[in-house]
Amino acid sequence: MLRRGIYGIYKNVEYEITIDMEENVFIMTENKEKIDGTFKETKSGDLFIKLVHPNDLSECINITPYGIIEDEKVDILQEREDQYQIGTGDLLIGSKLKLPQIDRDEWLGWVPKCNVTLVEEKRKINLHELL
Repeated sequence: MLRRGIYGIYKNVEYEITIDMEENVFIMTENKEKIDGTFKETKSGDLFIKLVHPNDLSECINITPYGIIEDEKVDILQEREDQYQIGTGDLLIGSKLKLPQIDRDEWLGWVPKCNVTLVEEKRKINLHELL
């Protein structure tokens, strides 16, 4: 599963974190095994959220995924069961990988996951600095 965004540990379990416009901090998951009665189900029914205090979270990191394909670094934008959607703003990389040019400076396409080395760039963050 492609991870992108802010993640942190709450009660020894990793969750994705989001912050709303009022600076409320929420943990989120689609995994019912990670929730208890304090989580709220969203309207779509496949996401569960819980309001938490920032001090209750530890090991907060920002994850930015990218891929390596044919020794070139590309952005990974989406994922399907067996494919990644990759993109680049570099003409030489886009041409080398035979990606369709969708804009003046953007090449985008779907490639098999087996052709891409997924890399998660992780950067520790202080959640209080985001508030």
